[in-house]
Amino acid sequence: MKRNKNLIIGLVILLIVVLFGGYQMRAHTHFRHNVTINGINVGGMTVAQARDKVNANQEGKLVFQNGKVKRDKKLGSEQKLSTAEVQTMFNSQRKILPGRAQHFQKYYQGTESSRSHLKALAGRKVSYQLNGSTYTFKANDLLNGTTYEDGAYHVNPAAITAQLNKINAEKSTMGKTYHVTTPDGDKDVKAKTYGWEINVPKASTAISNALTSNKQSVNGGNYLKGNAFNIYGTGYGVKDNGGIGKNYVAVSLAKQHLWVYKNNKVVTSINIVSGTNNGSDNTPTGVFYIGYKQSPSVLRGKNSNGSAYASKVSRWMPFTEDGCGIHDASWRNDWSSTAYESNGSHGCLNVRPSEIDQVWSNVDKDEPVVIF
Repeated sequence: MKRNKNLIIGLVILLIVVLFGGYQMRAHTHFRHNVTINGINVGGMTVAQARDKVNANQEGKLVFQNGKVKRDKKLGSEQKLSTAEVQTMFNSQRKILPGRAQHFQKYYQGTESSRSHLKALAGRKVSYQLNGSTYTFKANDLLNGTTYEDGAYHVNPAAITAQLNKINAEKSTMGKTYHVTTPDGDKDVKAKTYGWEINVPKASTAISNALTSNKQSVNGGNYLKGNAFNIYGTGYGVKDNGGIGKNYVAVSLAKQHLWVYKNNKVVTSINIVSGTNNGSDNTPTGVFYIGYKQSPSVLRGKNSNGSAYASKVSRWMPFTEDGCGIHDASWRNDWSSTAYESNGSHGCLNVRPSEIDQVWSNVDKDEPVVIF
């Protein structure tokens, strides 16, 4: 009986020795069970097996596509692990006490971090408010091809840009024809510099950032551009008179007359002399706006014969960048309604010095100037 007992004990010890020896031998060639590399479980694998499994997960790149995360092998392979890099990890995990989990992170592309960030995009929406209208931008439709690498989203803006271009075609007031009320009757006048449009690149970036950061809305009024003096556009948010507003300057070249409207009422009505009707000095027609106000000022340019001039004025209100504006003209003697036919200005609207303050005190920067 005692002999049988000793035999059993011996066999148990032998089994333990064999198992421990086997474990030790396997531990020299295989990863422990609780080891991951780049988020991939490599427990029980050799260095070569672990390398192949992790690298297989690096084929192509993780992309967001129609609300789901997929691998796109057309984008090439992400950075892969070398045998030496995996061997270094293997040697490192052997120095840690058994039972402790080991998580190695060599390359971040294609890991669960990328997958989780891309999955988070699914279903996101951004409300884009523009001049009283609201448009919805959906991640599932517009962020196809987005990747998440090196801790940041990488978005192809093409789809967002296309949607913004459609909205721009519908809402922009650049080149719009305005129906304007004047004492000379209602006029249809096309905008030249007055108006605004979407700054598509900046708006696209704002919407992209909103979608990737889970922001709920974007104010389109913050991403506009304009012509001439005001790079952010003019007339945004103006509803009265089809976008002209209640305050504006109206000019009839045929009648050589100028009216200033304040709250839809004429507060100034004066005669002017416009640009000489010679094909080169004519005052341009269209809807412009007051670029700025300056008092006093010196107007410089060239006469038709090539000589230079420098004219002092007390009030200067330009409406084109190439030098057309409203100003007093102390040097002018001919104020007749036909003066512009052969003895007009270089394109400006000349006003009698005694009447210039009627305009100056009633107009503001960015105010429309309608010339017909």
